[in-house]
Amino acid sequence: MAEGDSKFGFKDMEKALETLKLLESHDMQYRKLTVRGLLGRAKRVLTMTKAEEKLKNINAAIGVFEKWLEENGGGASSKNAKTDSEDKVETVPGLGFKDKAAAEATLSILAERDPDYQRLAIKGLIGSSKRVLSGTKNEDKITAIKEGVQVLEDFLEKFEAENRIKDNRAYLPLAVVTKLPDPQEQLATEFLEAYGGSKAKGNYKHLRTMFPKADDTTSWDIVRNRQLSKLLEQIKSEEAKLFDAETGAPTDLHLQLIHWAYSPQPDKLKQYIETLAKKTPEKRKQESSSSASDSSATSQDSDGEDKPKRKKKREE
Repeated sequence: MAEGDSKFGFKDMEKALETLKLLESHDMQYRKLTVRGLLGRAKRVLTMTKAEEKLKNINAAIGVFEKWLEENGGGASSKNAKTDSEDKVETVPGLGFKDKAAAEATLSILAERDPDYQRLAIKGLIGSSKRVLSGTKNEDKITAIKEGVQVLEDFLEKFEAENRIKDNRAYLPLAVVTKLPDPQEQLATEFLEAYGGSKAKGNYKHLRTMFPKADDTTSWDIVRNRQLSKLLEQIKSEEAKLFDAETGAPTDLHLQLIHWAYSPQPDKLKQYIETLAKKTPEKRKQESSSSASDSSATSQDSDGEDKPKRKKKREE
């Protein structure tokens, strides 16, 4: 995709600053990957540009992006560079573009995964295909790769046209989730154990290649999206509130979302947790018990089931 075809760009300093502003609505990992990708493309464009004014403008944009990466732990000399390499995330297996069948299999593998990952993976494959094509002489292979890439490009075009990124459910930091009562549902409990366990260590990208104990074919990121879809549909159909009007605490249905590391209102949730941290332990316990009792009563009115009280997690 040409630089002018995207809302992100690097033609000058103003465009680079606008790009960083647009990226603020995305999670940090996506922002870093996008900025690195733009940097690489900008440097390649520089090698083909002769006009002095264009060279000056692109170099100014590169400076903006390099400064941002250094400030946000994404630069080559960053203290986090070693950590990133040590915390290597496994690649989702099976993605490819060697022919139409491989591309279609790729789309199948990416189905139900996070939309931001779908877009990044497809863009990455398209970029890789161009490098492969430049070094391939066999006409049959070239034809097959182009057919595969066309499948991916068609998907990406439809993805952007339908604005599917709006359905991305950004992960709550594990530190936020653990400040609230533990889940009662076993699958959600296992999910949080995986998210905070020795492999993922709170890095959600690992969940793409991690699986529940009872299902070694459906990775945790897909399981999470399925659970969130059900809960969000229930909230919509019931016109349920996300926060208790009196205490400001997340409601029972909202807590179930949070146990899958998601909240439609993360900023308000974080404000509640900050407020909670300032209160005495006795007051926190009293409000938590009250909120849990109210949620349980509401649930019993609707389905007649008696649910156990939620356990309050000790703050660290």
